[in-house]
Amino acid sequence: MMPDDINTQTEQNQTEESTVQEKPAPVDSEPEAVEAEAVTSVAEDNNTGPKIQIGSRRKNSEDGKPKGAKPHVGGKAPAVPAPVPNKGPVPVPSVRDHLPQDLEDEIAAALGGQSIDALMEQSAPANAAQVETDDRRRATVIRIDAKHLFVSLSSASEGVVSLQVFTEIPEVGSEIDVIVTGFNEDDQIYEVTVPGAAVSVADWSDLQEGAVIDVTITGSNVGGLECQVNSIRGFIPASQISIYRVENFEEYVGKKLQCVVTEASAERRNLVLSHRSIMEREAAEQREQKLGSLEVGSVHEGIVRSVKDFGAFVDIGGIDGLIHISQMSWDRVKHPSELVKEGDKVKVRLEKMNPETGKLSLSLRAMQAHPWEGINERFRVGEVVSGAVSRIADFGAFVKLAPGIEGLVHISELAHRRVNLVSTEVSEGQDVSVKVLSVDVQNQRIALSIKQTTAAPAKESKKGDAEELPPREMAVKRSDAPLKGGRDRSSGGEQFGLKW
Repeated sequence: MMPDDINTQTEQNQTEESTVQEKPAPVDSEPEAVEAEAVTSVAEDNNTGPKIQIGSRRKNSEDGKPKGAKPHVGGKAPAVPAPVPNKGPVPVPSVRDHLPQDLEDEIAAALGGQSIDALMEQSAPANAAQVETDDRRRATVIRIDAKHLFVSLSSASEGVVSLQVFTEIPEVGSEIDVIVTGFNEDDQIYEVTVPGAAVSVADWSDLQEGAVIDVTITGSNVGGLECQVNSIRGFIPASQISIYRVENFEEYVGKKLQCVVTEASAERRNLVLSHRSIMEREAAEQREQKLGSLEVGSVHEGIVRSVKDFGAFVDIGGIDGLIHISQMSWDRVKHPSELVKEGDKVKVRLEKMNPETGKLSLSLRAMQAHPWEGINERFRVGEVVSGAVSRIADFGAFVKLAPGIEGLVHISELAHRRVNLVSTEVSEGQDVSVKVLSVDVQNQRIALSIKQTTAAPAKESKKGDAEELPPREMAVKRSDAPLKGGRDRSSGGEQFGLKW
């Protein structure tokens, strides 16, 4: 080989070495570089002499220039990127490290002397009940916006309900009964409703038996009321309009009523509703609340709902109580219709109450003054007063002296002669004058007398009676002979064949 060829070959090798040096070494070549350096180190230790190093296998000199480097093409050296220091992973902060003193002071001032553990126990109690669907809860109103009302279900749970279900919007801070219907994942809040709230009806699929809906009364017929919900027509029977009997159906036309679906059939296009069920449900809730607040002896205002032969039923705010006929007046009452009628407003007093059955005994006469108060001053013993015969019995006659006060005239005090039948002397409704014989306040009894108000007739002598009577002939003639008898004489039985 010629010298010129050798120089040309050398320059080509140097150009290739320079090109390899300018190319950045790939990441995967790091193990190879480490391996090459280890081999070179071993070779130097064994005094085998230096070897040619190509690319990343060449060692850098102390001045940063590669050994045996030739001038680069163009006379400019390529820019060498500055080495990036390896900072390593970011250290994880330790909870045991102390905070700066100013931050510690600020946290202590915000806590106000309480520990964080105590605050966490208060904010999340261990016995907090879990909120579940269909749960009925007592919730507190926390805020109200234009369309919704927000309530607090527990320490960490809130619920939302539409304002359309309320007939009267409650105030913030008040407690209401709600039923959890679901959970809104997007807003992270529970959806609730109030008991008995109506559902919106779009078609027949929304009409289920037992659902509560709002309807509009469009007309009436002999059997009940015609109504409409959305575009669906329904019917309310006369017996399901109200708890009480309804005489005039026209009063309901045009009104909106809340009803319970009792029958819904899309195939037959039949929708039957009941407004009475809503009224009974509301009455039951009011009854429970009212029973808890009633006390014997309390006075209430009510409305007479019905009148029977034995008394009258009065509604005192969701609860019906009975006024027995004996408690209607201090006077004797033949029928309750003499004093009250349906629809009358009366004031009554609660006499008895049975918490188990819910029956109430009311009194109308208790609101009147007791007639026996001051009776001794009004009717003194020995006075003659007037009254009317209220009723007649076999043993005498009762005389009404004042409202609620009656006295008895015994049959022996009716006349000066013997009386066998009371009706022969007095009759009911007859006005008579009587004398007060005695007054028993404790037993509420007054003894009266009619015969002592008149003078006794003069007695006729027995002598005059004997003169008027004709002489009477003796049936057995008088005899002065001694009496016959004894055991020493015959009995006369032998005349008839008897041996006496």
